Amino acid sequence: MSNFNKNGWVSLAQICEERQLVIDAETGKKVLRPAYFSSMNAMIEGAFQFARFFEEIHQKGKVYCSISPDVFYFNLKNGAFHFEGEEFLGEAYVQEPDAAEIEFTEFLAPELAEALAEEQEKLLSETEEKLMASSSLMQDTPYSIFGMLNNADLKFEDAIDSKGKKHTLTTGTFIHMLEQEDEVLRESAYRNFYAGYGSMIHTLAACLNGQTNQLKFNSIARKYASSLECAVDANNVSPRVYEQLIETVHKNIHVLHKYMRVRKEVMKKEKLHMYDLYVPMVNECNVPVSFEQAKEDVLHSIQLYGTEYAKVYERGLNSRWIDVYENEGKRSGAYSSGQRVHPFVLMNFADSLDTEFTLAHEMGHAIHSYMSTKYQAPLDRHYKIFVAEVASTCNEALLMDYLRKQNSDPKFQAYLINHFMEQFRTTLFRQCMFAEFEKIINEKTANNEVLTSDTLNQIYADLNKFYYGEDVIVDDEISMEWARIPHFYMNFYVYQYATGFSAAMALSQKLLHGTQADIEAYLSFLKGGCTKSPVELLRMAGVDMASPKPIEDAIELFDSLIDEFESIMK
Repeated sequence: MSNFNKNGWVSLAQICEERQLVIDAETGKKVLRPAYFSSMNAMIEGAFQFARFFEEIHQKGKVYCSISPDVFYFNLKNGAFHFEGEEFLGEAYVQEPDAAEIEFTEFLAPELAEALAEEQEKLLSETEEKLMASSSLMQDTPYSIFGMLNNADLKFEDAIDSKGKKHTLTTGTFIHMLEQEDEVLRESAYRNFYAGYGSMIHTLAACLNGQTNQLKFNSIARKYASSLECAVDANNVSPRVYEQLIETVHKNIHVLHKYMRVRKEVMKKEKLHMYDLYVPMVNECNVPVSFEQAKEDVLHSIQLYGTEYAKVYERGLNSRWIDVYENEGKRSGAYSSGQRVHPFVLMNFADSLDTEFTLAHEMGHAIHSYMSTKYQAPLDRHYKIFVAEVASTCNEALLMDYLRKQNSDPKFQAYLINHFMEQFRTTLFRQCMFAEFEKIINEKTANNEVLTSDTLNQIYADLNKFYYGEDVIVDDEISMEWARIPHFYMNFYVYQYATGFSAAMALSQKLLHGTQADIEAYLSFLKGGCTKSPVELLRMAGVDMASPKPIEDAIELFDSLIDEFESIMK
């Protein structure tokens, strides 16, 4: 019998629950206390010791024959590890050469097994696969060069405001400057920013030409009809979904033109420049939002999901799942990552409405990951990128609905609608334009055309004219915007922002105005992992991305918001 003294040690089960039962030194009673590692170093040491334990028993020909986490203990101060379950160790099974072969796909969801079978059909010979693998670093070169140019080598002249003050212009400050009311600053930032890209435009064109050619190489080698088909097949999505997005937006482009007209009238301008598109049309209600207030708002907004979702959500908000504020050396932006023990969220909260919506967005990702992990086997829990933005954007829509119900003041309503309309412009229409640009340039590469800077500039300028309409001036600078977009090196990635946004808008309306059955269907989607194809999972939730209807419905909602905003501002 073991003499292990458990005082000061915490089981893996307690760490997963994030709490431990201890004796209070003052009262002598058992109380619940948080169960966290004292430092990142301690957590990393514990993880290392845990992994090494399994490596060591494997080398001894043994396996752990239980699912109990109660026999693994950690010291939360230094990460030390102890195993208290020798009785659960057994001999590893070694298959005899003539034993019957077991198909591992028997242990997978049928949809995943089918997807793997389809992948096997595209496998090349062993020699060819080795050749493809050896080319991977070479194929990453266009993106690597772009990254070095964009993040290290490119320098921009300072932007000058209306008072003559200089402002440091970087890829990180550019959009912030375009959001300022000072038109002199906006124009200066815009001209100087694209002058920087213009100084390297031929090199950047060569990078993008290399990117499309490596996609062409892969699609031919893997026997796909096109680079587009090769890319979307990774998510088990038909190219028709991609093409249908572009077709549906084209049919309804007049709605974006209508929004540009309203923006022009509200800003009292004869014509809009590209540097006018990011300025908030309503600034009077731009009040600070504390993190505590944001937590309260987002938690209220998701109560319709029910007790299980709300409890996990609240635990995530209050149990150190979130790295909240900007810090020296911390990565910019926001993201959610991880599934076991629980998801983590990184953000740079700035006491603003924008970062309140970022909190709602990233927690939507986090709970999606939590639900998928809880209800699916390890191999089935990783949902595809195609559906990843649905849960996050849906929660933003619920927060918007909640905030609008808290304050009926017309100016505040207009302020929120302005924020919402910009999401439609930037996430649905702009990302669709990016997707169309990517489709066109890959088709040119497939036809053995070289992508020069002049060719790329012309394609991009023509698309901007079509998408934004006659009320917006498409100048020489915006024709170079393609040169700064990193997503063009991510293999037909951007269309998923537009489809995900459309699906989220459709689902949020069902959640807000539908039945309990609609809510249950959506929760089943969150729990689905990758047990079905992305399109099938969304169909199960109540939206069919194989049809144009979700995109049409989203644009119809956008149209109604424009009308409401215009009515308030008159």
